[in-house]
Amino acid sequence: MAMASIDNLAPTRSLIDLSKSEKGDFGIDDYELSFIFDDILLIEYVDETQEGEIERNGILIPTNALNKAWRKGRVILAGPDAKYAKEGDVVVFPNNMGVTINGVSITGKGKVKTGVFLNEERMFGICKKKDDSPKSDS
Repeated sequence: MAMASIDNLAPTRSLIDLSKSEKGDFGIDDYELSFIFDDILLIEYVDETQEGEIERNGILIPTNALNKAWRKGRVILAGPDAKYAKEGDVVVFPNNMGVTINGVSITGKGKVKTGVFLNEERMFGICKKKDDSPKSDS
């Protein structure tokens, strides 16, 4: 049976329309975000410098050069239907998906400088720092 591409599915309650993202200004400066629905994740970028460039292996890459590349971020909030990603996880996901956010206040967590709302099923995966300590043979 052929599988439908997620990008060709019509938006439903559990699949928000991510094709029309704005530049992150939600106009909710007077409010704090305290909960998100379904399998939506709020992810704060962890691979971005203060100047808005992405750093990969010590090389700075302007974000406009990465339309179809991957990004890395920390999950700040996870909706109740998120099966795998939890708050605090570092995840990788496509740069051209999601609804970007800037300066949104999160109840009990402070302000997210830059990030993205993304359905969990659009992620590539969850990653953890490597343990670079030498292994002992004992």
